Amino acid sequence: MRRGQAAIESALVIFVLVVILTGTLDFGQYLYFHQSLAERARAAARYGAVNPADRTGILNVALYDNPSGGAAPVVANLDGSMVAVCVPGDKACSDRVTVTISGYRMATFNLVIPRSFTNRPITVSLPSETP
Repeated sequence: MRRGQAAIESALVIFVLVVILTGTLDFGQYLYFHQSLAERARAAARYGAVNPADRTGILNVALYDNPSGGAAPVVANLDGSMVAVCVPGDKACSDRVTVTISGYRMATFNLVIPRSFTNRPITVSLPSETP
């Protein structure tokens, strides 16, 4: 009787441990990608504050960390359709450079209810440093 009880208790403890581990992995992945995307938006906005006329360069800094472009994006699966750039002279921006990253899809590690969701939009806005 005691051996059966130990097996059931072990199964329950292992199940709880797996649920906690999976939740920790999902939360860590979300934080990692959110911070990576925020850093890409900040870098692009910093470049755009100094070079507001270079819309393509701002987009390339967000994607490749290089105004000239690159072979692969710094953040996996990030593409140009997810990055919106607003520079001085655009109607909505006045004298600010605004970079928004939206529509980035992330998947969970959860095997019971696997799902994919879209990350919240990340917007960074800086004043243009050119007169």
